[in-house]
Amino acid sequence: MQHTPPPAPLYQRVFGVLYQRIRQGDYPAGKVLPTEDRLVAEFSVSKATIRKAVDELIARGLVFRRQGKGTFVCADAEEKIGSVFRGSLLDLISGTPRMPVHDVGVEIGAHFPASVRVDLGTERATGTVIWNRRTVGGTVFVYSTHYLAPEIEHFARDPRLRTEGLLSLLHDGGVAMEGAEQSVSAQLADTEVARQLETELGAPVLFSKRILKSANSPIDVLHSWYRGDLYEWRSRLDIRSDGGVVLVPEKG
Repeated sequence: MQHTPPPAPLYQRVFGVLYQRIRQGDYPAGKVLPTEDRLVAEFSVSKATIRKAVDELIARGLVFRRQGKGTFVCADAEEKIGSVFRGSLLDLISGTPRMPVHDVGVEIGAHFPASVRVDLGTERATGTVIWNRRTVGGTVFVYSTHYLAPEIEHFARDPRLRTEGLLSLLHDGGVAMEGAEQSVSAQLADTEVARQLETELGAPVLFSKRILKSANSPIDVLHSWYRGDLYEWRSRLDIRSDGGVVLVPEKG
């Protein structure tokens, strides 16, 4: 599925930076935000844009205005922003199936984008799609869609799909899986991805594509989008005796 969003409104981009600073502790709980004039100068935008961005922070319960004194970060702002997934990309991908399921759906006769048809090696324009959303700390963190080849479409009707996941069902069903190709890239959330991840249009996301193959052909194309503001890549560097370094993934 190709997602090419239009540029996000300017106030949303300013909001995103301020939100990030609160999450990272640059603006800690109880502290006052920079004045409106300072933010106007920093971002080179109008006062109306700054006010709209701050209004969005207020609507989310992250800051509050105190007449004549400024805008302050709420004491529970960090709790409201939610948990962050920390780990390597391998931790992220392999750990996704263990994240709590928020909801699951199946669409019959769904549109298959051209890129998916190429990856599946099919000319069919429609087919069966399984989608789900998973959470971290109670917040929706990942939105995934499976585009199924005809030979595995019947697994979409299995009631265990919500609790066990597609890969487990394929394995238990005796489907011979030879391996998969996986890629990860940065994207901006389009309208559908933003809606599913409950974030802003144009917000940064990590996009993962996995092509699962049987002995004969691809059987599943998985697209997953992860909220970039809730992910922190973490590792450590070990120094060898010869002065070289070794990158060691470190789980959060």
